[in-house]
Amino acid sequence: MIIRNIEVSQFRNYSSTTANFSPELNWIYGENGQGKTNLIEAVHYLCNLESFRTRKPSLLLQEKKHKAVLQAQVKRRQVQHNIRVNITKKGRHVFLDQSPSRRVSEYIFTFMALSFTPEDVNLFRNVPQERRKFFNRIIAFKDPAYLKNIQEYSKIIAQKNALLRRGNTEQIPLWNGMLASSAIHLMKHCDNFVEEINFHLNDIFRELSGRTEKLKLIYKPSLNPKDFQEKNFLQQLEKSLAKDLQYGFSVLGPHRDEYHLLMDGKKDRDFFSQGEFRITNLSLKMSINRILCQRYRFYPVLIFDDLFSELDDELVKHIFHYFFVLKNQIFVTSTSEPSQSLHGKIFHVVRGKLV
Repeated sequence: MIIRNIEVSQFRNYSSTTANFSPELNWIYGENGQGKTNLIEAVHYLCNLESFRTRKPSLLLQEKKHKAVLQAQVKRRQVQHNIRVNITKKGRHVFLDQSPSRRVSEYIFTFMALSFTPEDVNLFRNVPQERRKFFNRIIAFKDPAYLKNIQEYSKIIAQKNALLRRGNTEQIPLWNGMLASSAIHLMKHCDNFVEEINFHLNDIFRELSGRTEKLKLIYKPSLNPKDFQEKNFLQQLEKSLAKDLQYGFSVLGPHRDEYHLLMDGKKDRDFFSQGEFRITNLSLKMSINRILCQRYRFYPVLIFDDLFSELDDELVKHIFHYFFVLKNQIFVTSTSEPSQSLHGKIFHVVRGKLV
C-alpha cells in the first residue's frame, strides 16, 4: 500500500497543503509545534478512519472552521484509488473512488497504517480496553469473519448485562449458552494470533535492540480455556453469577481478556522502563507488519512519530538498519534532518506549511 500524495485542508494547523510522497521513506522534520505530527495524523486518518491522538472530530478542525478535508491517491495491490474524507464536528463522510463509502468495515479492511507514537508506550501500561481494541482490529484485518464474531458477541453481552442490571436471572442460562459458543470462536482466534506473533517477536526484538532477553506476548483470557470446551465455559459462567449481579455486568468473557508483554519472564507494567516500553512496543508492531507482509502480501503504511527521542545512538543505528530492508512506505517525524543518506524524500514543516 502506497500513498502517492495528499491534500490537507483546514485540518489542525494546516489551512491548505499538498505533498507528493516517496513510496519508500518520508522524513518530516521541524521544530516542535509546527505541524509534523498533524501531517502524519492526516495520513493515519486516511488509512484507518481514526486519529491516534483524539476521538473528538471537532479537535481535528482548524480553529473557527466547520469542515476539514483530506484527499489522497492511494495504490493498493497495483490498483490506484482516490480517497476523500470530509470531517465535521459531528463525524466524517468517506468517499472512495468518488462514491460514498457507507460501511466503515469494508474501508478499514482495504487500507491500514501501523503507527508508533509517544502515546503508544501506554498500550501495555494501562487501559486494557485499548489493548483489546488494538488486537481486535489487527485480527479482523487478517480474517474479516472475526469482525462478525465480535459484533455477534457484543450483542450477546449487551443483552446479558441488561438482564444483570435488572436482577433478572431467569434468562441468564440462555444467554450464557450463546456467550460460551461465541467466546470459543473469538478466543481461538486470539490464541492463534498470539502464537503467530511470538513466532517473530523475539527475533525482531533482538534485531531492533541488540539485546539478548527473550520477549514474549502473553494472551490471558478471563475464561480458563481448558481445550476450549463449551461445557467448561458454561460452568465458569454459572459460578460467576453472584459476582455478575454484584457488579451489574458479566465479569467473564473475551470483553475482559488481557494481553501482556514479558521480557525474560518480567511483566511489562511491573518492570519495564520507559525505553523498554518503546522498543518492545516497536518490536510488536514490526512483528505484526511481518505477518501481514509475508502471509497476506499486504504492506501497511508505517508511521513513526518522534521515534528516536529517548533512544540511545546504538539503538537508533539498529532501527535504521532494520528500516532499510522493509518494503513498506514509511513516514518518520523528527526535530532534525536525518543524520545519514536515505532513500526517499525529506519534508521541512514550518507553521503548518511544507517548505
